[in-house]
Amino acid sequence: MKKLFFPIVMILLVVASCKSKDLNDVEVETYTLCDSVYIENDYSEGYSYFNVSLDLPVTKNETLYQSIIHWMLSSETEDPVAYLQSMRDSFFTEDGSEPRSVYEENYTLTEQNDKYVTYTNEGSLYTGGAHAMPWYNGTTFSKIDGSIVGYDLFDDPEKLIYLIAENVERQYFARYEEDDLRPEYNEINILPDNEPWIETDSVVFCYQPYEIAPYSAGMPLCKIALTDLEPYLSAKGKSFLNNPIP
Repeated sequence: MKKLFFPIVMILLVVASCKSKDLNDVEVETYTLCDSVYIENDYSEGYSYFNVSLDLPVTKNETLYQSIIHWMLSSETEDPVAYLQSMRDSFFTEDGSEPRSVYEENYTLTEQNDKYVTYTNEGSLYTGGAHAMPWYNGTTFSKIDGSIVGYDLFDDPEKLIYLIAENVERQYFARYEEDDLRPEYNEINILPDNEPWIETDSVVFCYQPYEIAPYSAGMPLCKIALTDLEPYLSAKGKSFLNNPIP
């Protein structure tokens, strides 16, 4: 196999940096690493691509910072830039060692308030075959202790399955006419594997490809209003969302 390296490296440090208002405020530095390798083998030739963008947190809350960084990259990383560069090198050595392989990923800070900050993560990996494997998820971090807030918002998450299924059918699958892409809501009997995340006045639940539907159906998700979730909240959920049940 012959490899010719033609790097297209773009490192952007965009500092949204006004002075933090308090210890828990989170600003971001956006770090983007794009690179490509030209690969030839006995069967094909072409570029493989690596493209990752991170909204790195800038905060005086060290516990929160570490929690977000470890979620993005690794529980052991101390240098996010060096870690991302090692990810690129590993990709071109392993999964991306075939022509036209692609790894794309974005970590984006989507919102925050005085109690939490929410990030979303989306990307895809293609290493040959019929299609790429995409993903989309989100994670909410507590500004109180840096912990990930998800299913522990609820007293018994399993009791949410019917509500999630009903909303996924109404919000997501209603657009599909093909029966083979539309599971009936009463056939959805598992929680999403990924933790849910908070967006303003709702909680988002998202299934990944193949969890409850064929690949062509995408990643079924729904947003359920906090008011509809009140009966299911745990003591932590009631306190954290500042939405106690009378």
